[in-house]
Amino acid sequence: MKLEKAMAGVSLAVMEAVARAVFERRPSLVTEFYSAPGEDFQRFSSAEELCSYAELLREAKGGAVFVAVQYPDMCGEVSVRKFELIKGPDRGKHRFTIGGWGLINVHLPLSPDASMSARICVLSERAALGRERAGVGLPAVDGWNWRAVESHSRRLKRVLNSAIARSVVTSQ
Repeated sequence: MKLEKAMAGVSLAVMEAVARAVFERRPSLVTEFYSAPGEDFQRFSSAEELCSYAELLREAKGGAVFVAVQYPDMCGEVSVRKFELIKGPDRGKHRFTIGGWGLINVHLPLSPDASMSARICVLSERAALGRERAGVGLPAVDGWNWRAVESHSRRLKRVLNSAIARSVVTSQ
């Protein structure tokens, strides 16, 4: 049974477990994957900061933590892209997104009306090489330490799955 595929907000206990695990190994970067319209990225330097941010998002419609994580041993270069919003109420405002072949993406839906599942994901080296050949404009794939990327990703996935399993058992 894949517990992380359930769609609904994760508990704050799950969020705290993942945040502690992210900061346990001293990441070099933990930032929003997309900035809010008209603002810079929010960067986080502790599990407490990330949890405080999550608590605010819990009350927002569709609120979810969507952060990119990089550890020093993963090496690799990260790029930031700025784009202008052309539709909706934020039309004309800019937004930033962060990219890097080996970045670990942490998706944690928090609000009860969440439309995504909790997951930790990362591209494989093979997938990154294929996309690089297709002309995706990011710094070189070979700059990443893929063993470290996979190791950190597996560790965070284990923590997420374990925290969700504990949360399910406690709620029954």
